[in-house]
Order: sequence, then structure tokens, then C-alpha cells
Amino acid sequence: MIDTEWFWLKKDPAAPFVETAGFDKNKFPYITDAASFANVDDGVVFYERKKFSPCDILFEPTFLIGDRLQSLFKLLEPSIEFKGVQLYRRFKPAEAIHPLYWLPYLPFADAIGADSKIFQGKAIRLVVKNSALRGRRVAHCKLPADDIWLLSLEAAECLLRRRPIGILLEKVPSQP
Repeated sequence: MIDTEWFWLKKDPAAPFVETAGFDKNKFPYITDAASFANVDDGVVFYERKKFSPCDILFEPTFLIGDRLQSLFKLLEPSIEFKGVQLYRRFKPAEAIHPLYWLPYLPFADAIGADSKIFQGKAIRLVVKNSALRGRRVAHCKLPADDIWLLSLEAAECLLRRRPIGILLEKVPSQP
């Protein structure tokens, strides 16, 4: 089997930050594991900013996939699960947009290679283990302070054809 190239899905630094209110970090932690996903109900979250430019993927305060990309992620990784999160503007909601996002859950892959550079629990330079990613198109990895989503070349191409807003894809080296 030929190993594929992998890409780290990251936030575009130019993407706007979404100021949220009532976004409980205990209910929606930065890194979503099985236990925290089980405790989440489909929900509503309020945002503060008057001019809201919805990005297709939010990386903070937790990882959320926009409605228009949710079906793509499900197609690429059928085992992924989702719970809905509707964002409403806190003040004057009739004058605002109300985007729907999806909180994904995918079991963690042990795919972070030994050659990765880690500082204070975050990846500075990521190297992935091909052996842990074979047969996958989307993978979810974690470090103590980092939530990492990886896309195969095929998945990255599918995503980029939809011209997503607010993301970057960084090619990552791999090891066997």
C-alpha cells in the first residue's frame, strides 16, 4: 500500500475570532474526547460580535465544523460523530446571521511521530506516523495542550475544492 501525504488543518491567522458567551469550557473543552462528547447535547451558543464573518471551521474555543462542510467530513470519515451547535447573536438577534456548526468526535489516533517537536504540550513541528494512519482520510490526534486534525491528500483536495474560509493546510512530514 502506498502511503499518502498528510496535512495539518490549522486556523488561518487572518480569520476572525468569534467572541462567545455562555460557551462552557467544561461542556465544550478545547480537546473533545469520548467522555466530553457524551456529555454534550445539541445546543445553542451566543456570540457577541456585531459583524460576524462565519468561518467554515472554528478552532477556538473548541473545534467546530461549519454546516456546509459537515457532510464532507462524514463522507471522508464515516465513523465520525457530530452534535449541533447553533450560534445566535446575543443582542439584536433579528439583525444577525445564525450559523450552524457541528462538534465532531473521532477517536484519537496515535499518529504523532517521535521526530515531532513539542513545546509545552503543543506541536511546534509535527511529524506523523504512517503506520497509524493507513486506511484513513481524516485523523484526530492530541497532545496535552494541542488538538490536531489531520487530512490525507485526498481529503485535503476535497476540502479545498469547496474553498473554505478561515483555514490553512500545512503539509507534514511522515515516518514509517
